[in-house]
Amino acid sequence: MATSLGELAPLEGIKRWAFVERALRLRLASALPNGAINVSPAWFVVADETVYVPLDPTLGDPGQSTTPDARHMEIIDAGGRVSAVIDEGDEISNVRAVQLEGTAKQVDDSELVEQLLNLVAEKYFHVGHLHLEYYFSAGAVAERRWYRIIPERVDGWDMRELPQPPIQERLRFPDHVVNGS
Repeated sequence: MATSLGELAPLEGIKRWAFVERALRLRLASALPNGAINVSPAWFVVADETVYVPLDPTLGDPGQSTTPDARHMEIIDAGGRVSAVIDEGDEISNVRAVQLEGTAKQVDDSELVEQLLNLVAEKYFHVGHLHLEYYFSAGAVAERRWYRIIPERVDGWDMRELPQPPIQERLRFPDHVVNGS
């Protein structure tokens, strides 16, 4: 039976949430049954061990009929499923990641949205940041919708915990060793 990375080098509990809170990028995937999968990078914040993603239907490629965020919103609002991967590292020995699978729900609590905006400001911006004013302008905030990811499955792995990278190579002994001749 195959061993998952989460079993081989688990990233769990407080270590998982510490990593997720500090990570800067999430890859969000959404899909309706029998539909194409929509995948795009997204900003996110964490509050009370819950991942929140801001989606803005106006951001994206002007040549497209709809933006990736708008497609995510349509799929989520229609009850579609979501997956998200938060990862970092650039080689097998230093990769760590958390994968979430489930659904998402729009956040309607204005006080929570204000808290999430503050978390975004702390995480992604600094005083004098070039895009700070635009991101928090009334028009941009009014268009943006926040979604809470409701995971049914969470898996995490941290390859830095292993003494050496796992080796997937299968070696064969020479016939004289196997047969004892």
